[in-house]
Amino acid sequence: MTEIRPVIKQIRSQIQALDNKEGARLNDICELVKNLTDFTSDFENLWVGGWGQEDFNYYRDFNNNDQVIEATIDYFSQLIERRYKINLEKISKEIFELLKPYKKCQSHLLTELSPINDLEKFKNEIELLKSIEKFKWGYEPSDYADLRMPSQIPVYDMSQLAKGIRTPPHISVIGYVMSLTTKSFSVKHFSDLVTRTLRQVEIKLNITPESNESDFTEDFLNSVFENFHGFYRQLVNRHANRTSIDIKDEYDVQDLIHAILKLKFKDIREEEYTPSYAGSATRVDFLLKNENIVIEIKKTRDRLADKEVGEQLILDVAHYKNHPNCKRLKCFVYDPENRIRNPRGLEGDLKRLSDENMSVELYIRP
Repeated sequence: MTEIRPVIKQIRSQIQALDNKEGARLNDICELVKNLTDFTSDFENLWVGGWGQEDFNYYRDFNNNDQVIEATIDYFSQLIERRYKINLEKISKEIFELLKPYKKCQSHLLTELSPINDLEKFKNEIELLKSIEKFKWGYEPSDYADLRMPSQIPVYDMSQLAKGIRTPPHISVIGYVMSLTTKSFSVKHFSDLVTRTLRQVEIKLNITPESNESDFTEDFLNSVFENFHGFYRQLVNRHANRTSIDIKDEYDVQDLIHAILKLKFKDIREEEYTPSYAGSATRVDFLLKNENIVIEIKKTRDRLADKEVGEQLILDVAHYKNHPNCKRLKCFVYDPENRIRNPRGLEGDLKRLSDENMSVELYIRP
């Protein structure tokens, strides 16, 4: 089954591309929706009605707790939109669209790996494929409503039974929020499951994953960016107060990064020009030719913070997409004064510029 190697490589590449783009956006949505949890839990405290009762949808007014009102699902949805500027229906539609390519990948994987279903030695992997086939992309709002419904409901007005047990509006909205959270987070579980399955198939076939060196390179660069600030502080704090390099601008950062890269990489090309884009060219800080990685380095300063850094990086991404040796773009922004107000948000925005031809990652540290 040597023909399975390109299949595994293709699926792994698909998953990585999805995680870099759709997955990154779904992660942002998950964090956004999770922030609603505390607020929606307050809806429960407003409820004065009961399951199976005529007053199942009666609540204290959110703005006037002395007044009892008859509320609808729209009432609670509008509270959320006013407080957080979040439209749950729009979020739901976006999640639906973002999950489509993951589901397409799911179908492709099951088709391409189907040959192992006939081989006894892949017994465990066949079970994993069944898990992928039956994978649940989060929970539905009704799942939460069923969980919350009491097993025994006292009914004082028998005419209410004819109407059925109606779900209180706040339960429906809380369930909707929970559903959006689990659906947006589900791709993380899916990617982990696929990665595990592919690796186990490789092990059974004695296939060495081609990404071993690539993974080591990724780990090394991640470590450099994550620990750069501590590295620099240690250099400053030299024995017997000896002189050291003082970072004043991004050229100083580049010099230090260059020295560190020399520990790992033999072919480091400095300040190459990219092919022109929109009538201009830009210089690459470092090109790791053998690894097809471009490293872009910046340092924040006066008049170079969120907006300016973001605009520069977006333009850089457009330039590097024309570079024949740039398959991965690593952007490092050294921000010792914490001028970037929303570093994680800016990192997520840039990551979404990744495509199947070039992955983009931004590290804003410390």
